[in-house]
Amino acid sequence: MTTEELQQLKEEFHSHRQVCEEVVGLFHLLSNKIRFRIVCTLLHGEACVQDLVEVLGLEQMSNVSQQLRMLRLSGVVTKRRDKRQIVYRIADERIRGLIGFMREHYLQPHDDS
Repeated sequence: MTTEELQQLKEEFHSHRQVCEEVVGLFHLLSNKIRFRIVCTLLHGEACVQDLVEVLGLEQMSNVSQQLRMLRLSGVVTKRRDKRQIVYRIADERIRGLIGFMREHYLQPHDDS
């Protein structure tokens, strides 16, 4: 790279520092297997903790609740009361696009021929 290109890249990185921190934080949040699976499940619609425990095949309802709390505090999911239970849904629609991108590019079988 030339000196000009390096300087331009440095300025670009500096101006996007906050965005970079948010993206890294989101990837860190989704790097937990249970949180990632919760998000993938919620892409199909709202669900309560019991539904998520059943779909994910987990035994610890408290673990799912803890992970949902982290996702809610980060703004990825939101909750609402529906009669006697709390249901969760995706709050940030950009997550839908991100997971869709990963499915399309990384979860499909590769054609290595």
